[in-house]
Amino acid sequence: MKNRLFVAILIIFVLTCATVCAALAQSPSMLGVKEGDNFTYSFEVIWRSSDPNDIPPQMFSDLNKTVSIHVNVTSIGATIAYVNVTKTMRDGTHESMPGFVEVLSGRGVEAQVLIIAANLTAGEKAYPESDGPPASVESFTIDETVTRTYLGSAKTVNHYSERVVNATTGNYVDRNAYYEKETGILLEMTIEHYYADADETDSEHWKIVQFNSATAPPDGTDNGNGGDSTVDWSSWLVPIAIGAIIFVVAVLLVVIVIRRRKNTPEEEHPQAPSENPA
Repeated sequence: MKNRLFVAILIIFVLTCATVCAALAQSPSMLGVKEGDNFTYSFEVIWRSSDPNDIPPQMFSDLNKTVSIHVNVTSIGATIAYVNVTKTMRDGTHESMPGFVEVLSGRGVEAQVLIIAANLTAGEKAYPESDGPPASVESFTIDETVTRTYLGSAKTVNHYSERVVNATTGNYVDRNAYYEKETGILLEMTIEHYYADADETDSEHWKIVQFNSATAPPDGTDNGNGGDSTVDWSSWLVPIAIGAIIFVVAVLLVVIVIRRRKNTPEEEHPQAPSENPA
């Protein structure tokens, strides 16, 4: 009975360890970016209208003041990257702000869509646990993995494209984006909106022009967490689970040893042989 109990505990321990190891294998550091990585995008907005008397909305006039956007990764967790984003304006001034993105939920500020999980393949989802706006960016599926040239070298790139149409109004939005597979950073993106009722189109185009260059544009000094107190619990769950399992198994083994000692009868001292009378 005791041996059976010991074997059962051992089997449970092995199965639990296997489960934890599988979870660990599925949730490694999903980020391809690392602390200190920095990259810069050229930024362009275009607005078109069939009516020559139309004027661009104020939002696009404001966007058109931005020339480039620089992103500096200030710290990382297993699934979260904290960044500082600096915009260079046409008048030469800079606007810096902290941000972050969590690559499972898509939750974040400023850095959403700029960084996804590394090493995704066709058919896999970026931000698979997203609840959608307003806190999270919507999940999307990688269409294909291709080779494209960026910054003068061929890169393995994950491509995503999608058109979402409003059947009632005829309006639509086209999204077309390329991410470096190894790091998960955005390399190029075009987002175009078409408004059927006004026959207007607006688009924005991002393209990477610098990655980890010694002459990177100026960046802010904020630590990048934006005052956000969120802890990346995903990096702590596996070690805590392993520690808890080891503790429970150790306690069970101690209990078994103590019970064995209590239940084992003391050995009887053999009696001295009686003398055989002559």
